[in-house]
Amino acid sequence: MPAKLLYSLCLLSVVTQAHEITTDDKFVPMLNVGGRYLNSDADYPVANLDNALETGALAAYKQGNAFDYVDVGLQAQWTSNVKTLFKGAYHGQDTGDTFELEQAWLNYDYDIDMNNMLSARVGRQYVALGKQNLEHSHQWQMGVEPLVMRASIAEGWRDDGLDLSWQHENGWSVGGGVFKGESFPSNAESGFNAVNARLGWQQDDNYMQLSLAQFKVSGRATEQQNALTHTHSQASCDKATANIVCFKGDSQLAVLAAQWRFPDLKTMLNGEVWLKKETGNLSSLSGQVDYTGLITGAWLTANYQIKPSLQSYIRVENLQGRHDLVGANAALIAGEAEIGKSTGTSYRVGLGGVWLLPQGIRLSAEYHQQHIINQKNNTVFLVRYQVDLLQVARIVK
Repeated sequence: MPAKLLYSLCLLSVVTQAHEITTDDKFVPMLNVGGRYLNSDADYPVANLDNALETGALAAYKQGNAFDYVDVGLQAQWTSNVKTLFKGAYHGQDTGDTFELEQAWLNYDYDIDMNNMLSARVGRQYVALGKQNLEHSHQWQMGVEPLVMRASIAEGWRDDGLDLSWQHENGWSVGGGVFKGESFPSNAESGFNAVNARLGWQQDDNYMQLSLAQFKVSGRATEQQNALTHTHSQASCDKATANIVCFKGDSQLAVLAAQWRFPDLKTMLNGEVWLKKETGNLSSLSGQVDYTGLITGAWLTANYQIKPSLQSYIRVENLQGRHDLVGANAALIAGEAEIGKSTGTSYRVGLGGVWLLPQGIRLSAEYHQQHIINQKNNTVFLVRYQVDLLQVARIVK
């Protein structure tokens, strides 16, 4: 492994800023590229979380070095009130070898007075459901997604819609939006099927936020027989099909996120608590039953700043699930949906560090020990090497 790791560090082909950027420049282009090195005792990611009702079995990532992504985008500040962002990404083999338009929005800010501001954002955007979901996984402090986040919203919730918010000078904010809700935990359907609301407070690096979401699910397929890569599409529930279990009903989520910095200790704590409840029915060729599912979990991260360019961190997390099915063949349908053995707690502990170089290079490494119910215990070692190519070009020039 050391020789492979040295090779991965020498490749240095990877994103430090692929989301909204705070700057005085009118136009801000983005061009970032990333790679990664993975070593795990068993398949990562695990195919199924038996605590959760997911949409399919995930395909394991390739071990060793791999190309991760290329981000390209443009942020424009047209006036003091109007801003736009267009950003797309080509993802490597881990996540489907596909190009996606990840963000395409227009934002308008209106100053009511010196203390109050209203904002409206329309288009494709990351939705404020917790804090981590506001960033692409490329920007996450740890590249390994928290268990409860995967169980609740798969790889993250970005959507087409309208978001409105109010902010006060003292840090308080209220917001909400309506969205199409075409991906997990919902399904592709015409109209707007998801709503979101939040209440928060932030001063400098310290914040607290409560966010809520509700999805109308008209037929979400759980296709456990197929290994899925990164995709926002789902199998159809238009008719009963072998190896497919369909959920119809409501999906509700609540997330409490908080962060606090302790300057004297060079330490920052942050974490999120998630709750997801689904009510409705599950159907397959074996019949239809009433269904209630409850998923809970959390993570807590402690970050210690060794020096401004070098940080270390530790994260602990857990996931629990309970699934109640009532009706004929309930046990059979639970087995088909792979939630028949969902009791118990899954957990993971991770250690990591990140080194930020002034040339626009970001190197990070993390090591996780995980125990997922009904699965073999696993260790995951992940290195990410990321470069802001435009920043490198400016330095060279």
